[in-house]
Amino acid sequence: MLIRKLFPPKESVFTVDTNGNGKVDSLQIKFLNLIMPFVIPKEIEIGDFSLKDIDSNSFDISQYAKFFLDDMQLDFTKESFNLDNVANRLLMYHKGESYNISDILEGKLSGKTINLGDSISILIKIEKDTLNRFTEGKHIFRIESDFITNLEIIFELDKTNMNVKFDPNNA
Repeated sequence: MLIRKLFPPKESVFTVDTNGNGKVDSLQIKFLNLIMPFVIPKEIEIGDFSLKDIDSNSFDISQYAKFFLDDMQLDFTKESFNLDNVANRLLMYHKGESYNISDILEGKLSGKTINLGDSISILIKIEKDTLNRFTEGKHIFRIESDFITNLEIIFELDKTNMNVKFDPNNA
């Protein structure tokens, strides 16, 4: 139930146009902090996993988790999902400021306070064939892992959150 509050079904996932050409090119996933203010720690660790230990040449996220959209497993093997490619396709936004993977790994978010009511958005540039899977209606994004608690985000796409212009100040 908490996940549904942090990721409201109709307000947490958007297909967006980031460059204003009228064509959707990215997926925006928005987290809303409804629990309590918190400060981003100097080192981000999830269980025994630390971001500082990532070697982009050998990292294989599929060893740590499986990802699903609805009932289809997404291919995040090392061969198809390389960190250098992700670094060029992923941005995080908070209060109009953007952070790329290098910024996050270098600790540029360290000490930043996420206040009650703040949102954090992850913007992921994805290919058209993948974007086509994000159709109008209800969907489930699921992460299964032995390292962290499994996560399931239920979201719904409709005219209000599909094919919208990305606004970094409202991310």
